[in-house]
Amino acid sequence: MNITLNKTTIMMKSRQIVLLIAGFMFLTTCNPPSNSDINIIPQPATARVMPGSFEIGPDTRIITQIDQAEVVAICEYFNDYLERAAGYRLEIKDDEEVTSFSGDMVITTFNADTAWDDETYKLNVSGSSSVVLQAKTPHGLFNGIQTILQLLPPDIMSDNVVEDIELEMPSTYIYDYPRFEWRGMHLDVCRHFFPKEFIKKYLDLMAMYKMNVFHWHLTEDQGWRIEIKKYPELTEVSAWRTEPDGSVYGGFYTQDDIREIVEYAAQRQITIVPEIEMPGHSMAALAAYPELSCTGGPFEVATIWGVKKDVYCAGNEKTFEFLENVLLEVMELFPGEYIHIGGDEVPKDRWEKCRKCQARIRDEGLADENELQSYFIRRMESFLNEHGRKLIGWDEILEGGLAPDATVMSWRGEEGGIEAAQMGHDVVMTPGDFCYFDHYQADPATQPKAIGGLTTLKDVYHYNPVSAELNEAEQKHILGAQGNVWTEYIATAEYAEYMAVPRMIALAEVDWSIERRIDWERFVKKLDNHLIRLEILDVNYCDAIFAVEITPEYDEQAGVLMISMETEIPNAEIRYTLDGSEPGDDALVYDTLFKLEASANIKARTFVDGIMKGHISARKINLHKGVGKPVSYKHKYSERYEAGGEQGLVNGISGSVHYGDGNWQGFSGDDIEIVIDLGEITEIKVISVRFLQNITTWIFLPSKISYLVSDTEDGEYRSAGEFLNAVPQERKEAMVRDFGRAYTDLKARYVKIIAKNPGPCPDWHPGAGGPSWVFIDEVVIE
Repeated sequence: MNITLNKTTIMMKSRQIVLLIAGFMFLTTCNPPSNSDINIIPQPATARVMPGSFEIGPDTRIITQIDQAEVVAICEYFNDYLERAAGYRLEIKDDEEVTSFSGDMVITTFNADTAWDDETYKLNVSGSSSVVLQAKTPHGLFNGIQTILQLLPPDIMSDNVVEDIELEMPSTYIYDYPRFEWRGMHLDVCRHFFPKEFIKKYLDLMAMYKMNVFHWHLTEDQGWRIEIKKYPELTEVSAWRTEPDGSVYGGFYTQDDIREIVEYAAQRQITIVPEIEMPGHSMAALAAYPELSCTGGPFEVATIWGVKKDVYCAGNEKTFEFLENVLLEVMELFPGEYIHIGGDEVPKDRWEKCRKCQARIRDEGLADENELQSYFIRRMESFLNEHGRKLIGWDEILEGGLAPDATVMSWRGEEGGIEAAQMGHDVVMTPGDFCYFDHYQADPATQPKAIGGLTTLKDVYHYNPVSAELNEAEQKHILGAQGNVWTEYIATAEYAEYMAVPRMIALAEVDWSIERRIDWERFVKKLDNHLIRLEILDVNYCDAIFAVEITPEYDEQAGVLMISMETEIPNAEIRYTLDGSEPGDDALVYDTLFKLEASANIKARTFVDGIMKGHISARKINLHKGVGKPVSYKHKYSERYEAGGEQGLVNGISGSVHYGDGNWQGFSGDDIEIVIDLGEITEIKVISVRFLQNITTWIFLPSKISYLVSDTEDGEYRSAGEFLNAVPQERKEAMVRDFGRAYTDLKARYVKIIAKNPGPCPDWHPGAGGPSWVFIDEVVIE
């Protein structure tokens, strides 16, 4: 794969520039000063800081190849930053016109007889003498310009002239190139729509960190966002949905908008990969053209998230005619080699009962509906290939047999990507646990509403897209990694920034920097400088990196609850209180694990060089009689929702209304039956258990909850009360329900809790017939 926009190499012309190249070659063979850290993200392959500095001023010139339009455009791109922040532009001179370049910036491509790829660049900032940036292609030069901007003070990012700005950069030698060729970010503009001005800002952020693929998710059940001239109802009908409150929501990009954005991206060396979903996630299109479905409709543009059973009819030739016509217009707008066709989450219900689909299965000699999906994808791939394009899709396109030349985007973990790579197919890794930026990035109780999960900045940074399961030949099929921003709960541009940044920056270093340059402590140290830049750029970034993680750890041997605290900032100071007051200068300083003597309302905050950073982290801990006691399970909890494992229900911590906050244990389809051993016969005044209901994530309250107690492990249990749930399953708002009971004369050693699963998801639910979940957080025994 080659997603570089310009592969042209250009012969150097002037004697002065040739001499500079020779000087560079000398630098690479001599012994330069030892490695020093600089605030460049992603970390370069080789970077050495030397004595001295270079300062850009109004008299500095840019020496380049005037006859190379793309190179000149990159120089003007740099000038745009100077004009906004410093109020002047540098004179651009042709390299054939200069006899001396002292005090100047030399920015040129050259015909290198080396193994340089199109994105490699070499930069030498040699004191007050000169700045020389060289690359094989304009793309390489553009990458080098991003590095120069990061070497300059953060004020270079200002949109307004900064009085007395000093544009000084350290003397530096850098030789740099990317680890992966696909360094991507995704944005879903269907669940919520974002104006083209924000798309450009998003591209600017990507360009800052040398990301080069923008995956633009343009069609969905909840909206169609791209103008197709042949099918005007896609923007008249499919682009708009009627919300439950009666309001109309939507929007779309005209073809002129898209051309403008594609050109804007190209100027920043970013390729846009459009996604046109098929055969599923197609309700918006079917609302306008119901004849393309199996049932004929009618349909409405969806308002509720989730997987819909109505999809394109795979037995109807009009479906393929429609999609091919759509793709013809899409390909005219997007010049990149890849077209993303989705291919994920395709229920087969309608196909199983559709006369045309069943005829297609028979006529094509297909085994079943899975092979029908494979037929659908293969047919679309053949069409794209005929027009010189490549197909990419989510890992479900593996089901029923993968199309011959398809590229797989692996999102349901890494398994699909590993399988595809072992089959000889190219892969983009984007597993949810590391690359889904719609997940929470810190304790959900401290964050705006998200779809769930927990993917911290540190999680992203420590992701390696190349699995150890792949051999050397298979590893070459891993093109890179991509961060995905799905927008079910992201309604504004400001919130999209918050969810994407700084996780985008961490992924940029994962994608660009060679493995031995991955260093978390160095990255965090550098990030501080970049947060200043983001503030200047008015980016609403998340500061969760400063959050304090407060964790109870039960010491079984000592029989006490210990508290640990940690922040992602290495060597930062943590100050805390136990009474719920805000931690300030006079708060306790965390040093090591400490024993919790009584129930507490802990609040903690990170301090760097004595300055408060981020928001306050809080954790209420109830030191009840069950804390730390052994728990046995009849049915195991889900590994995805284990809430600390076997001590998770007796750690003193209650969950929030967010199912993914790490404090809820989840059970899919099974009843919950647990026994807590208090160690001895104990007086019990209260038993209280909390459960969660959030029907949008298939989580329902149990139908019945029973408490039983016993004095001996094998003895007969006696009832300590039971509850029948009276909360309607249809209730849409997430809620926590506490089932508690007080006692005046109850003693026991063993406490058994039984919570009955309510059965399969009801008929009216998007997951109808599938297993429901029951979530439990803490068993409180007073």
